[in-house]
Amino acid sequence: MQSIFILFLLSLSALNLEAQSLKGSVIDSANHQPIQGATIHIPQLKLGATSDIKGDYKFSYLPSGNYEVIVRITGYATITKQISVTGDTHLNFEMAASFKTLKEVLITSLGYATTLRRAPVPVNVISNDMLVEQSSNNVIDAIAKEPGLNEITEGPGISKPEINGLGYNRVLTLFDGERQEDFQWGDEHGILIDPNAVYDAEIIRGPASLQYGANAVAGVVSFKPEPFADDGSLRGSVSSEYQTNDGLIANSVDIGGNHKGLVWNIRGSYETDHCYKDPKDGFVWGTAYEQSNLRAVIGLNRNWGYSRLSISVLHRRVEVPDGNRDSLTGQFEFDFPQNGQIYPDRSDFLSYKPVIAPDQILDHDELWWQNSFKVGNGNIGADIGYTQSIRHEIDSGSIGVENLIVHDIPYSFKYLFNEPSGLKLTTGLNGMYEFENNYPEPPAPYIGASEIPNYNSFDIGGFGIVEKSFKNLTMSGGLRYDFRTMTGQSMYLSNYNTPEQQVVPGGTPGAYQQYAGFTNKYSGLSGSIGASYQLPGNNYVKINFAKSFRAPSIDELNSNSLNSGANAYILGYTNLKAEQGYEADIAYGYNGKDVNFELDGFYNHINHFIFQDRLASLNGGDSLVNVAGVFYPVFQYQANSAIITGATAYFNIHPASEKWLEIDNGFTYIYSFLPHQTDSTQYVPLTPAPRLTSKIRLKLSDRNGSVLRDSWLQLGAEHDWEQNRVYSALYTELPSLGYTLYNAGIGTRFINPKTNRTVCSLFLNCTNLFNLAYVDHLSHAQYFWAFNANPVTVTQRDQGIYNMGRNLGLKVIFPIGSHKVSDTEINGTDY
Repeated sequence: MQSIFILFLLSLSALNLEAQSLKGSVIDSANHQPIQGATIHIPQLKLGATSDIKGDYKFSYLPSGNYEVIVRITGYATITKQISVTGDTHLNFEMAASFKTLKEVLITSLGYATTLRRAPVPVNVISNDMLVEQSSNNVIDAIAKEPGLNEITEGPGISKPEINGLGYNRVLTLFDGERQEDFQWGDEHGILIDPNAVYDAEIIRGPASLQYGANAVAGVVSFKPEPFADDGSLRGSVSSEYQTNDGLIANSVDIGGNHKGLVWNIRGSYETDHCYKDPKDGFVWGTAYEQSNLRAVIGLNRNWGYSRLSISVLHRRVEVPDGNRDSLTGQFEFDFPQNGQIYPDRSDFLSYKPVIAPDQILDHDELWWQNSFKVGNGNIGADIGYTQSIRHEIDSGSIGVENLIVHDIPYSFKYLFNEPSGLKLTTGLNGMYEFENNYPEPPAPYIGASEIPNYNSFDIGGFGIVEKSFKNLTMSGGLRYDFRTMTGQSMYLSNYNTPEQQVVPGGTPGAYQQYAGFTNKYSGLSGSIGASYQLPGNNYVKINFAKSFRAPSIDELNSNSLNSGANAYILGYTNLKAEQGYEADIAYGYNGKDVNFELDGFYNHINHFIFQDRLASLNGGDSLVNVAGVFYPVFQYQANSAIITGATAYFNIHPASEKWLEIDNGFTYIYSFLPHQTDSTQYVPLTPAPRLTSKIRLKLSDRNGSVLRDSWLQLGAEHDWEQNRVYSALYTELPSLGYTLYNAGIGTRFINPKTNRTVCSLFLNCTNLFNLAYVDHLSHAQYFWAFNANPVTVTQRDQGIYNMGRNLGLKVIFPIGSHKVSDTEINGTDY
């Protein structure tokens, strides 16, 4: 990867240095005075600029073309405008005073740039302020309280997103446009993204396979890095965070610049924690983790377009809790004695080194090359990447009993056409080639476990999307057709369930077949048609109909092994068909000066819906498999029709006459079921409980001469109702109890009064303020219970592992560099 990066640098130096510019002024529409600190953002180019003390801004080295531009600053109505850049372009913006909190945000994750209110499908936008001002355990935890979103967890180090009641391979996660696959089919496989590298995010809530292919039937989580620095500037930050419950320590440093269109950024991060505490057990054994990441980006902006290369090296080691306890006292104990010690003591719980089994070692390396070329009245995008994910499952203290390496080559080629008349066209093809190999088995006496066979898969899909905007009406639609070929290799093992078990060639005496070879081919149509209409009086409506397609993943087709992270033996089914989904979304919203709200409803019918079913034995109890003397329950993938429906809403109050007050509320309700099933098998597993979140923010007035700016105090509450609609057969899923959590936080910026620049930003947050003992319905750890390392079926709520107790988080951010006044320094604005 280093050689590729150096070659790219040399190539950039030889390219043409001529390009267009965009410059102008930002002024107050009432008094025509310059506005300092307004941010001007061109999302298609991932570029931003900030107006100076004279209100002037400038972009240099731009390709000619039609772009969406968004101009924003606190206290003024956001401006969104389509512009044409031809040669050196001059454009002024006049901003009107306004205190609406719903911004006319430009979103790009739908395959084209459009505004939030004109998008036909529900989209959540998480700003930079929302991310940095809170305390969270990981990047998914930071967004999981948004309406329509939830997280599936196995402790603070493992989280994956769920959208509208669907997760795993039905949700596609992107960072800077690159797919994050990294074993997303597994329970204990979290998203491998450095949370410090994420600037903001967009979440499509609903089928997005039209734009992204077969793994986006529930939606897309698109994380984005910080826009590049202004031309001629250097900027960065140093951030540090500490959390009291699990002792989390997170530090990150980044620096970036822009010199005549040559853009670059470098970031290094490290975070670690020890075991967390809950009110029931105190410290919870097996919940520590550590993570490090080094990321670098370099690119060039010119008249022909842009080219950017990013490289990322991430390492994570995370303990996986299994709930192993002493059968008499109930206290946590090691799976294997450690230096003659049976039970973890305080020093073990407080250790920042997650090196005692069971744990995982994960290495995730990425290379991502993005290009955009000006062609006629449009642009051609050509992106290609390479990802290598290595996973070592440690179950003996030092030996990796499960060793997987997966290689992904994602690619995307598309043409984007954008007319000033409001017509937008995006067409192209994208997909991914993936191949995986199991490392050699561990030496005796350890028994290896290969969750999946060696395999390769190839995805390709062609699509076309059109949007047309009129005065108040926006219509959009498109079609896509996908192909997937997946080939799994056969695998033979010797001497079943003995220390000498090894992978051997077929035909070896005494060998048995662990995996049968197969080649499956899938193809399917995706489509979408929708519209939004801006009604009088700041009201609007949206409606969208979508057809989605998802081919089965490798674990669903051909699992036949112990999944140690799930404490279960998993079986695949090679004859599974592709899922076919049909969803309707409708929304009504209002954006007023004192109040804004939106209510979204959806209905999703999925044919051949794939899920895990716990198998029964001949006598009606659990079907169990003996692995090295330990008996595990057996789950097998099967398919059935599924109906997932629900409603989400937000209701925000921001009185224009009381600028110091903001009240935000969010609601999520999901109802899902499997038609024609029994009482104990009629509900879709892992359907989240209904949830209401509320927060009140008090904005403190800035005083002349004070070193404090943009100070705030916040109180919040989250109520989760009980969830009794569960897949209860054989205790596959337990009903959950309702609970209410309370949170509080404060934040401020310290400035230098002479320069008006930020010295640092400080945020203090407390979650689970009253230290409530609770279990989130989507926490897998609640089902982890074992005696002497032998799993036991959890039949009552208090037998498993509870969620984290009270946690106080302190975060401080120092801006660095000889940069211009930026978005973090004036009025708390963000791109």
